[in-house]
Amino acid sequence: MTSSDKKLRAGAARIDITPPIGMEMTGYIARAGNSTGLHDPLFAKALVFDNGECQAAIITCDLLGFHKDFVASVRADIETATGIPGANVLITCSHTHAGPASMFLQGCGELDADWMVILRQQLVEVTRNAFATRQFAKFGLGRGRFTAGVHNRRAPGDILDPEVGILRVTDAQGGTIATFINYACHPTCLTGENQLFSAEYPGVLTDQVQEVTGGISLFATGAIGDVGPAARGWPVYEAIGTGLAATVLETLPTLELAEWATLSVATQTVDLPLQPLPTNEQLAQFLAKHQTPLTETEKTLEWVRVKVELVMQQWVERTRTALESDHAITSVQTEVQVICLGDVAFVSAPGELFVELGLAIKYGGGAKQTFICGFSNDNIGYIPARRAYPHGGYEVADAYKYYRYPAALAPEAGEKYVETAIQLLHKLTK
Repeated sequence: MTSSDKKLRAGAARIDITPPIGMEMTGYIARAGNSTGLHDPLFAKALVFDNGECQAAIITCDLLGFHKDFVASVRADIETATGIPGANVLITCSHTHAGPASMFLQGCGELDADWMVILRQQLVEVTRNAFATRQFAKFGLGRGRFTAGVHNRRAPGDILDPEVGILRVTDAQGGTIATFINYACHPTCLTGENQLFSAEYPGVLTDQVQEVTGGISLFATGAIGDVGPAARGWPVYEAIGTGLAATVLETLPTLELAEWATLSVATQTVDLPLQPLPTNEQLAQFLAKHQTPLTETEKTLEWVRVKVELVMQQWVERTRTALESDHAITSVQTEVQVICLGDVAFVSAPGELFVELGLAIKYGGGAKQTFICGFSNDNIGYIPARRAYPHGGYEVADAYKYYRYPAALAPEAGEKYVETAIQLLHKLTK
């Protein structure tokens, strides 16, 4: 193989994955109804890499998340269609709360099986199209900084990750093939009152960057388990998206472009332990608190409470059945994936990683720059930091019930994920 063959080639493509109006939306239990319209389209975008010895693909989706079984089916189809090994495909979602149901989340929208089949085909198609356009490329890597309108939502004033990670990919003449952006903030500017499909602030960001650069603009949400917008509404959606776009566009001209040759991928299955399972007595006590009868007037005025009560009752019934049949899980099996490309590493996070855990990987893994890609290859829910547990709150005490788990992740689960990710990084960067 010649030295020219070892240079990295890259290709990018995008495809509109907006579902039909009227489909159920996800992200909030406090949603009054199905989608009634479209504010801005949802896209899947693919960025593929090939150095003649190794091939990899990163697919970003304007959706809440996927379960690992769906990801496995897409990977298998991509491998058949392109030859890219399925294990070298990273599929990440922005976690927009203004999209259709794309995974199970109790009480938060039912999956449309027919649409999921179409979506799988679209993800294969966009990857095939990106693969077909690959060409010798140059790469520029850098960082911006943005904090306006963003806060630690569990403890305002606590830890944030202000870094805007930027990877610029150009052709040999300097024309932009793609811009990959990584940032940690929940895409929850819009509340459950919204019934319009939207890619949320990442859509504003990528549209504006793409309009200026002419290349495909991709976004991966970082470690956002406890980070989100400080206010809500359409003006916030516009302000955060536009502010991030300005940061990226100011930084792009400062990036030094270079040819890269190295490309490597590693994956590892990891079992994240759960806290001790509830006893039947604890389930009975919990159920009693969520069976308070409501008057007809209360049901009308407190419809969200009615939905929450139903979800909690369903969780108790499901957990009790699992315990009685001795089928209750005590850990969640998921995957950690690392793609190292030149000077940058992409690390998958299978859900809502707390920000300090993401920072531990960024600065402990040995790569020159690391992008934490949340909601990648799986979505198991919140992965809290140990110090969050004594404070309770939704992310620790309640969210797992919507994911059908009998208990929350144990405090050491996040640390186990971080340890696995850092080991993979060291393996690829040493």
